[in-house]
Amino acid sequence: GPSAVCRLPSACFFMYWLKGFIQARKPYVAFATAIFLSFGLMALSAENKVEVARLVSFSTVRAGHWIFSWLIGLFNVRDENRMLREQNLRLSLELLKFREERLENIRLRNLLAFKSRLIYLYIPAEVIARDPGRLPNTILINVGRRDGVEDRMAVVTSDGLVGKVLTVYSESSVVQLLQDRNCRVSAVVQRGERAQGIVRYEEGKFYLQSVPMRSVIEVGDVVVSSGVGGIFPTGLMIGTVEEVGQDQTGLFREVVLKPCVNFSSIEEVFVLQSGRGSVRSVESP
Repeated sequence: GPSAVCRLPSACFFMYWLKGFIQARKPYVAFATAIFLSFGLMALSAENKVEVARLVSFSTVRAGHWIFSWLIGLFNVRDENRMLREQNLRLSLELLKFREERLENIRLRNLLAFKSRLIYLYIPAEVIARDPGRLPNTILINVGRRDGVEDRMAVVTSDGLVGKVLTVYSESSVVQLLQDRNCRVSAVVQRGERAQGIVRYEEGKFYLQSVPMRSVIEVGDVVVSSGVGGIFPTGLMIGTVEEVGQDQTGLFREVVLKPCVNFSSIEEVFVLQSGRGSVRSVESP
């Protein structure tokens, strides 16, 4: 409270009055102070005047040196901050580059491992566009007729089946993805009973259709291409069983699949040059 600052009320009143008096009469107070200092300096001896002049000069020089040093330090701090921001930007860009190179390295290692499992000729390709010419559920790859690509050739990644070649140009090709409802694949469940069906994409999900009700299928079973039809070779990974039920007729099982391929992040693919033959794949125990 006020008593902690000024123990006597009269002293507090005097301090407030003096503060108000000085603020109200600043020019007069400054003039009176200057006259008082002038008379005080005139009353000093010559030696004291020299000492006071030295003290004032030293204080002025010291204050100027401090201000000058402070300004230089301020500019140096700004330069250092700018350099640190630029260095931080360079390090961030390098980190992003290293992360992308690491992911690319992982993809390439997977591709090399997949190449060792293929037992027939293939054409490596890169995805250069998605939904070319406004064709839904398609991708454009950078290989075409001059590279040996033909219509209806199977297209895969290291994860599994992607789709088939829909249209071939001289230096590029359009690939129809399994996400297109018109792209169907004859498939088989990798289990002793070898239940067969047709993989089709509908309403945002993959289904294994036309599977007899008495077929033994469990969640987690692997589904691969069966080779029936002559387009897709045997053993290409399609997906794993996610749900098992029965359709509305009660005659077939309704099997929902989780695809092995992430269709939204396809960057490199292989075009299989022969629809006949098979792929070495690891079957579930």
